[in-house]
Amino acid sequence: MRNFLKATWIFYPLILAAAMSFLLPMFPYVTEYVFSRGLFKAVTVPLGFVTSLIPISLTELAAVLALPLVIFLIILLIVKIKRSEKRGKTLLKAARGTAAFLSFACLIYMICHGANYYRLSMERLMELDTSPKTADQLLAVCKELATGAREAREEISTDENGCMILTEDIWTELTRAGDGYESLIGEYPFLWTSVWRQKPVQLSYYWSYTGIVGMYFPFFSECNINIEQPDWCVPFTAAHESAHSRGIAFENECNFLAFLSCINSEYPEYRYSGYMNAFVYCSNALYAYDRDMWQEAHAECSEGMIRDFTAENEYINRFKGKVKEASHKANDTFIKAQGVKDGSLSYDRVTELILAYYEKN
Repeated sequence: MRNFLKATWIFYPLILAAAMSFLLPMFPYVTEYVFSRGLFKAVTVPLGFVTSLIPISLTELAAVLALPLVIFLIILLIVKIKRSEKRGKTLLKAARGTAAFLSFACLIYMICHGANYYRLSMERLMELDTSPKTADQLLAVCKELATGAREAREEISTDENGCMILTEDIWTELTRAGDGYESLIGEYPFLWTSVWRQKPVQLSYYWSYTGIVGMYFPFFSECNINIEQPDWCVPFTAAHESAHSRGIAFENECNFLAFLSCINSEYPEYRYSGYMNAFVYCSNALYAYDRDMWQEAHAECSEGMIRDFTAENEYINRFKGKVKEASHKANDTFIKAQGVKDGSLSYDRVTELILAYYEKN
């Protein structure tokens, strides 16, 4: 029995992670208060505080070094096997080491992110009614969002083409992502975190070919932002990834919190980004229902807003290709693996939360 336990201990973390994945959906209150507000915070808050102090993206560094490291380890293994008198034993030892690494990685992922998929929904945490709303309500919200964007745009800077630009250095701008959350924490204390530095990815140009504009890497509790995207999109992306670092897993809920934190920020570029992104999601939903109503909503947009929308479309089209298609499919598969049936389409469900928020307030 002792030999059996000694031989199989490397799989215990994987078994525990699998048990969490199976059991936690049945007990959302336990998940909420024991894991999301307890264990998750206990691990990621000190981890995020330390990684925030490091002025480079550790995720980017790991991605760059991953392939050379894997190649080096494979070569090292081949050399060891050739030199070993017991090649089978050497290969088995390497396999056990790989299995142990992956097993612990699964458990760490569940603690630092995966378990948050099973916590209480944002509708329950914020007491929002996400029942179906009428097209007239959606149109009214679109107009209000457009008004908010127009007003915020009067306070921002633009380039020679009339498009929004960020005036501060990128590190300063990304650090401001937490400002809007500070005004929310009093009412919603589960949103606190120590991750205060969102990090710009230096290889953002090449990253853009994947179609990814932001990434939260739970193993470092680190938020990474694609800075190749148009400036008006950056604040919302930073606020979205910040929501992940605060224990929110679902993409539509992160989009909603990004919107809510942005419009409560003291910085106009964040307010503008929040209103603009929310308008995109809500107007897209309106377009799918009634194009005449969509045109009525878009009539509320200023010329400057239209220029910014055009800049984003140009950015998206510039990086279209097979890489983006493969990346989108991989992201969709990953999200579905977390139990989200509509995969990457779940981002769009933020409209339900925005409508519920406006109805409540």
